[in-house]
Amino acid sequence: MSQWATRNEGVGERLRRLRLARGLTQRELAGSKYSPAYVSTIEAGRRTPSPAAARHFATVLGVEIEEIVSGRPPDLAARLMLRIQEAGAALAAGRHDDAETRFRAIAEDARQYGLARIEARAHEGLGLAAERSGRAAEALEHFERADRVLESEPPPVRVEAICGIARCLQMMGDIRYAIHVLETFQLTLREEQLEDPAAMMRTYSSLVWPYSEAGLHHKAAEAADEALKLQSRVDDAEKVAGMHLNVARVLLRQGRPDDALESLRSAERIYRLLERRIEVARAHLARGIVLSKHGSVDDARRELRTAVDMIEGTSDRLNQARALNELAKVERRAGHRDVAASLLQRSLSILGDGDVTELALAHRELGLCLVEQDATVAEKHFRTAIELYGRADEPQQAAATYAALGDLLSARGELDAARETYREGVIAIAGRA
Repeated sequence: MSQWATRNEGVGERLRRLRLARGLTQRELAGSKYSPAYVSTIEAGRRTPSPAAARHFATVLGVEIEEIVSGRPPDLAARLMLRIQEAGAALAAGRHDDAETRFRAIAEDARQYGLARIEARAHEGLGLAAERSGRAAEALEHFERADRVLESEPPPVRVEAICGIARCLQMMGDIRYAIHVLETFQLTLREEQLEDPAAMMRTYSSLVWPYSEAGLHHKAAEAADEALKLQSRVDDAEKVAGMHLNVARVLLRQGRPDDALESLRSAERIYRLLERRIEVARAHLARGIVLSKHGSVDDARRELRTAVDMIEGTSDRLNQARALNELAKVERRAGHRDVAASLLQRSLSILGDGDVTELALAHRELGLCLVEQDATVAEKHFRTAIELYGRADEPQQAAATYAALGDLLSARGELDAARETYREGVIAIAGRA
């Protein structure tokens, strides 16, 4: 229950509650300026106090006039924003249950008093907690609720809700719709001439990952470049750090590993200043991926193990699974297949029915680990990965998995089945062209 009176409480009911809480009679509240009967008619709901009377009552009661007229304590917004920051700190530390409890209470208090932006922030926090716990559908509901609450607000205010919706759609395998949501929002900003630098940078950096996963590498590179151009115009350090994490992926695809690493170092420096453990772990994770692609196996292993260790013990299951998957790839390529398989089993147990793309990657990697040890089990993992990549609308990754399955069938002497499998991989790519 809220610690404040309900927003639907009438002026008269509110005046009576405040008077009784201070042990005053109607005569004492009326003072020499007004009569007890006047106070009685207001408390009964038959009259509304004049502005002068409301000011007098506020002075006698020791409250701001706003509390009598609207019922909203004058410091409520500031107090709720402080609670938002405290809940955010709990979320950043991986205490998701604690954060969710805090955000729910804040959302209810903000809703009762019509504080739309704070209510939306609380739902965005609930969405992040659910997202980081791998509950994509639940997270989507919260981000959509935040967007509805902000319906009458200027579009830039909705950016975090929009980006959250897009991330959840991508987690659920609907990459094309995620891109559509972000591009439509950018179009709205331009059409209404509200190209707020922070909002535009946020959406450009949010487009980098889905563009990359959809195979739209040219668009991903353009989005990364636009985000970097806007960096100097944005004074929100956390948004800048998030942008660096997103653009590093495209810089790597462009063959610019040094620039990618510099972006990741910038993100890490900012997050360390913000004392955000999970985000620092994500920076180590992204750096490990870059180093792995660049062939620096030992450095990649060190960064990825750091990420795993930092996320361990938190409830950020999705990033923990990602770190385990990437570390497993490094170990497999180094010839440590048993170690890699163990890491992948942990990832699968963490993901459950979570992020489709990460599930697919874990199954494909497990198949590659087991292909020599148990080809039958490896085949099952490849086929599961193919089905998941199909759901995630990632034909290139599906084609790569078809190729691995074809190699397995060919090694077993099942040449016709292998040829058909290779053909299906080609069809997967051609279907996107």
